[in-house]
Amino acid sequence: MMNYKTGDRVTNKELKATLQSLYDEHGIKEKAKATHITRYYKVKKCKIRIGDKRVDGYEILSVKNQGERSETCQILS
Repeated sequence: MMNYKTGDRVTNKELKATLQSLYDEHGIKEKAKATHITRYYKVKKCKIRIGDKRVDGYEILSVKNQGERSETCQILS
């Protein structure tokens, strides 16, 4: 389960790993992409500083309401 809160900033790499783990756990035959976070959360793209580098990621704005979520999200809820 993803427990991101409003204001959390998550790298694309972390999102893909988290989502793929959830997909595998629930038998979803799909390759996770960072953009899939938009199925579950309202987000905006951002840059995240890690050491001296800036990497792509997303900032969590809010959790999507049940009616706004995709079918895959319904399975994971």
